[in-house]
Amino acid sequence: MKQPLSTEGLWRESSSRLAAWFARETGSVADADDLVQETFVRVHERLATMNDAASIRAWIGTIAHHVLADHHRRRRPLPEANADDEAAPADPDPIDRTVAGWLEGFLAGLAPDDAEALRFVDLEGHTQAELAKRHGITLSAAKSRVQRARTRLRARLEACCAFAFDARGGILSVRKRSRHGCGGAGCE
Repeated sequence: MKQPLSTEGLWRESSSRLAAWFARETGSVADADDLVQETFVRVHERLATMNDAASIRAWIGTIAHHVLADHHRRRRPLPEANADDEAAPADPDPIDRTVAGWLEGFLAGLAPDDAEALRFVDLEGHTQAELAKRHGITLSAAKSRVQRARTRLRARLEACCAFAFDARGGILSVRKRSRHGCGGAGCE
């Protein structure tokens, strides 16, 4: 009989490999240790949902990538406050402002449900749980809707423009590919 998966066994098998990877990605051994811990908290919470022991390394790797992405989001510096108005947001990078101006044109080319989900979650800052409640669907369905909409938007953007990003995901440059696939929006 096959032994059930245990968090402790997975820890022994994977923690040192993950610690080395996190250290390379963050440049900090201390952060790497914290991220390994966070990864295994998530592994432990979701272990009962794991059906295929043969793909356990890939599953842990996916969780680790999500933990790293969350870490980078938490580390982004907060905008500096204006001396005259503490609530004033920092002025975004000109390239980011330009691309943000295109988004409405690209969103208009998506299916209405996709565009609404992206506006609600990504532009207005609501949670996917709030999207689920608003439409009377499960959280899983809301997450799927947002993910599919992001994938479709990305495909439209990449058909029209070539982007270069910095290490934090900020846009360094944008180059127009062609009008083909743009549907009238984009890189102008």
